[in-house]
Amino acid sequence: MDKEFKTVYRYDTGGGGFRKAALILFGLAGILAVFGIFWIGSWI
Repeated sequence: MDKEFKTVYRYDTGGGGFRKAALILFGLAGILAVFGIFWIGSWI
């Protein structure tokens, strides 16, 4: 298990990769929300 943990830790860039992924996901969620508002608005 120790070797497995070291392998996982080696690929972790100190949270930088997680922060970048979170920003991308939030950006996509924002774009989807904007399109959703326009799509719902077109039905009303």
